[in-house]
Amino acid sequence: MFESRLVEIENLALELGLKPYPTYFEVIPLDIMHEIAAYGLPTRAQHWSYGKVYNHHKIHGEMGLSKIYEIVLNNDPCYAFLLDSNEEIENLLVAAHVFAHSDFFRNNVWFENSNRNMVNEAVEHAKRIDEYIDKYGLDRIEHVMDVGFALDRHIDSHKGLNRRRYPERQVVEKEMQAVPYADLFGEKQFVMATHIIGEKIPPHPEKDLLWFLANYAPTESWEKDILEIIREESYYFFPQFETKILNEGWASFWHAEVMNRYSNLTPSETIEFARLHSSVVQPGGSLQINPYYLGYKILVDIKERWDAMYASGESKEDGYAKLFEVRATENDISFLSNYLTPELAVKLNLFSYGYQNEDRVDDHDIVIKSRAYDDVLRALLAPHYNYGAPKIVITEVRKGELWLQHEKGSLGDLDQRYAEKTMAYVYELWKNPLVLETMREDSPTRYKYNESGFHVVA
Repeated sequence: MFESRLVEIENLALELGLKPYPTYFEVIPLDIMHEIAAYGLPTRAQHWSYGKVYNHHKIHGEMGLSKIYEIVLNNDPCYAFLLDSNEEIENLLVAAHVFAHSDFFRNNVWFENSNRNMVNEAVEHAKRIDEYIDKYGLDRIEHVMDVGFALDRHIDSHKGLNRRRYPERQVVEKEMQAVPYADLFGEKQFVMATHIIGEKIPPHPEKDLLWFLANYAPTESWEKDILEIIREESYYFFPQFETKILNEGWASFWHAEVMNRYSNLTPSETIEFARLHSSVVQPGGSLQINPYYLGYKILVDIKERWDAMYASGESKEDGYAKLFEVRATENDISFLSNYLTPELAVKLNLFSYGYQNEDRVDDHDIVIKSRAYDDVLRALLAPHYNYGAPKIVITEVRKGELWLQHEKGSLGDLDQRYAEKTMAYVYELWKNPLVLETMREDSPTRYKYNESGFHVVA
């Protein structure tokens, strides 16, 4: 019975214009759902941090603080997991939600270059890590993974996963024009100029710290392989981070559209669907806005505005056409910037917040800071820049010292505790001193790490 209804839901999604990958569902128990949620994939290389996330999900679920209804994976074909303890109406709604996610993975430009076979490749990664554990021991392997995970958001999405090393140092002679119009004055028209390629490492500020260290730090081959595995999986998860609000809003919008058109619901299922939908798109709590809610509300607003403009002849696109355009081209930063209007921000009662007294470390009173649109938008956008990590680039290698530069940006000052720990990890790989230039309370500051440990140089 459920399988036939699942087909009906899929057909409705297709009729409405969604174009998902072929999608396969598996119904699993809660402990397996928690495990997949912790690892991010059905099978992945083991690490203690996944156990920590597993316990978080398990405890919050047992306390009734949260519930994982489904997991859907960006893969071709798409795989989705449903809870065996869900009521059938819950899994029907979740299936409609999943088809919309699958459509988003397939058609959003930010997923265009993502690995559509990571489900299988992660299995191979796990096998290689297991072989290293057998050979070198769990503690040693997990420590290298700790180093990799400390840096796994410091990648460069614009340069992409597959990159060549910098050009080797070489002296190149090239014929160049001596001076403009030299031929008119009977002068020598061309001279030989000497250029040195690959003299500076890196030749430009390098944002992909994992790539640089995997290729230029004096690591063993197995250490390099572990870093490259972590980097590859980080690239896989990057577009999901970039589009969290839009992706969840898209899935929530379409599960509502599909289920409202699904005629094969009993009266009690219709009421339960309405309850479930309202719980999915509720505003949120604990000082965090629900991405399902925000994305859904913006998409509903887009549809209403474009339908009105289409009806009045102001737009050639109706609401649905505009939604599919947004789905294809936007990430969270552009989505919020372009489509969260001042009017909608007021309607949703959005505000920015912070500590009442930012200068007192012992003052933990949280207050509303502003309801002004620009402040609200800035607060919403800030966590979405640079994979949610401080922007740090490698500027040069000076006589073996690794020099890095932190751009303060929207995340503010570096947390010195995290900087010290992360620099210690980088020092382990680089095996030479490193210097990190930053701003600390608006004053230029250098953090240095060498054989005697961490130092702050004003």
